[in-house]
Amino acid sequence: MHRYASWAVLGLLLAATLAGALTFDRRSWPGLVGDEATYLMQAQSLAWDHDLRYSRQDYDRFVAQWGTRPEGLILQSRDGGRTLTYSKPASYAAWIAPFLRLSPVRGPAIANALLLAFAAIAAARALARRIGPAAPLWVSAWIFASVAFAYVFWAHADLFQMCLALLALALAYGAAEGETKARTALRWLAVGGLISIVTLSRPFYGTLLLPVAFAVPRSRRRLGLAALVLGAGALLALSFFANLAEGDAWSPYAGERQSFDSHTGYPLVDLSAASWQQRIASEGSRTWKVADEFDARQSAWNLLYVLVGRDVGLLPYFLPLLLGLAAFRPGQGRGALVLAVMVTMAGFLIARPFNFYGGGGAIANRYFLPLYPALWFTAARPARASWAFLAALLAAPFLWPLWSQPRAYFLDADGGYRFVSSTARQILPYETTQSHLKPGGTEDFIHNALWIKPLTTSVRAEADGKRIHVRSGTGEILVGSPQPLDGVRLAVFATSPPHLIVSGAEPVTSLPQRGGSVRLLHFRHPRAVHRMWWTRDPYYLYQLELAGEREFSLQLQPLTLQEGTSVPSPSSSSTPR
Repeated sequence: MHRYASWAVLGLLLAATLAGALTFDRRSWPGLVGDEATYLMQAQSLAWDHDLRYSRQDYDRFVAQWGTRPEGLILQSRDGGRTLTYSKPASYAAWIAPFLRLSPVRGPAIANALLLAFAAIAAARALARRIGPAAPLWVSAWIFASVAFAYVFWAHADLFQMCLALLALALAYGAAEGETKARTALRWLAVGGLISIVTLSRPFYGTLLLPVAFAVPRSRRRLGLAALVLGAGALLALSFFANLAEGDAWSPYAGERQSFDSHTGYPLVDLSAASWQQRIASEGSRTWKVADEFDARQSAWNLLYVLVGRDVGLLPYFLPLLLGLAAFRPGQGRGALVLAVMVTMAGFLIARPFNFYGGGGAIANRYFLPLYPALWFTAARPARASWAFLAALLAAPFLWPLWSQPRAYFLDADGGYRFVSSTARQILPYETTQSHLKPGGTEDFIHNALWIKPLTTSVRAEADGKRIHVRSGTGEILVGSPQPLDGVRLAVFATSPPHLIVSGAEPVTSLPQRGGSVRLLHFRHPRAVHRMWWTRDPYYLYQLELAGEREFSLQLQPLTLQEGTSVPSPSSSSTPR
């Protein structure tokens, strides 16, 4: 009964996810997010034209099917713009292309849901041999008590890569002594091939090859390792030469790349072929580049944020990872699985210190998603069903927005992060180091020589940035300065002075003035101090929360900055995505 109940829970949750995908019209939600347009156009090109080259026909097809322009389209060229290809690995496009032919709008979500179901069942079967009949229930917790399931409704490759890693690990840790040589060779060829596809998306994931090599049974060690290396090497070599032939680079992330949206215009629509070289000369290439300098102070903050960050933390949004660690047992490379996850995440923290989570569109940390299954297979002790329920209970305060509305995961009406719960906003730190986070749904701006980042959607810069408007009477902002601040002068403007509560600073004095009031606020210490994405010098950051009973506008003036001090603009030198 225990086994049947566990399978029933997993089956019902996967069936509900598939039903959600079958009835999901992506066009009903505001805009495509992140790299969705690139993946969708690439898959459409495969499905209808059987190639990976961008053309005017691709553009017209996309606009006709989706009713919008492909915002954030990323293309690559090897010949100065005469031939354009999609600057993403083609594996995900190849998977969803047949589903797009059946249903151009619902196809991607259906493809994601089916692959997730297949990988989840394979994982539960493999894990049941070691942790017992509660394995399907634990798989349910790993998927649905984390943000992983919500990726079904995003046309992006990260869930696809997680499922491939999950299938590879299920094959590796489902191997048994006494298999025939033919089955052993096929099993480890598949493991190597699946992990190589994941690695092609980002080389950091290649660390997963080490633990699965330790998982090869001793009785078939030589044959299994040879098949693993052959499977991985063959696909890596094939992709390497195919990318060189198509894009003049070993990876779609390494060649000359450009991003296009409604503001820039689109090749063969608004832009000529010659414009490619002009854009490269003036703006440079959007090639994935590793950070050129390690900063210990920023890395310390990043380590905190990667664990418990408000928007991208692993513990609030992938909390069931603790299940695998709680049931850890040495052997078969399970210790190496933990090491591979730690090394890979350290690689992202070092190489992408201002964007270690995946940038626009990510639900929490999408770079972690393909690593997540590795921690499932560290479990090798008998599992208790109650632990899965406990993990779900602890995750509930952070996942309630996704559970209640999983298909509206990303943006709310004001452009903020819908998946971030009020609990997370109240108790978890905002990630001050991450350049692409927009919890307030808008860009940062300069205001009276201060850098301002809205942390809630109620905060907006008024015309020319001279005033900040707080619409609902409550708002949260991050204030940055290139030198320490003793405090700020807060001028509040409202038709009638609101009763204002300030958190994050100590009120020193409050004086009424016509149409509002003036407060002097004192900062005890900065919220954080580290370099920013536009400067190597340390920035002093202060967090203010304002709560009043009605909307108002305000001005902030630094108390210690000398008159005329300028602040470098972050918008002019932010790192590329």
